[in-house]
Amino acid sequence: AFVPVLDAIKAFNLIADDFEDEVDDFLGYFEKIWIGKPEKRGTSRKKPLFPIEIWNVYDRAVANLPRSNNSIEGWHNAFEKRVAIVHPTITKLTEKIRREQSKFEVDIAQIRQGQEPKPKKLKYRKLDERIKRLVDDYENVDLGEYLKGLAVNMSL
Repeated sequence: AFVPVLDAIKAFNLIADDFEDEVDDFLGYFEKIWIGKPEKRGTSRKKPLFPIEIWNVYDRAVANLPRSNNSIEGWHNAFEKRVAIVHPTITKLTEKIRREQSKFEVDIAQIRQGQEPKPKKLKYRKLDERIKRLVDDYENVDLGEYLKGLAVNMSL
């Protein structure tokens, strides 16, 4: 996800070559869904279920943009807790949406007055900084070394 779109297949092949045979089923699944299986003849590939352009975040990392929709998921979770009713009436839901709108208007006014928005947790800021340094140096590093550098920064 952290290599240019045009290098994603090359990076996948490089990583796949490092795995033992017992993970072949997983690699086959990953290749089919995310990369595209090679055609029986030639060097082309079948279209993956999720094209590389959809899940690749290299350009977003270079531009220092969010790589996920976690902030939106977080907002949704918080809003759901504020509503606190499984099936609210239209009146109740409208009231909750109006309160949410008021809260955002206050947040926007504070940002326009120079207040900083709530920062990410330190560990995530540090991770973002490390990833940014790696992607900024992509063109100057061997692909295998680049991928190893990313791997030491990722955890499942």
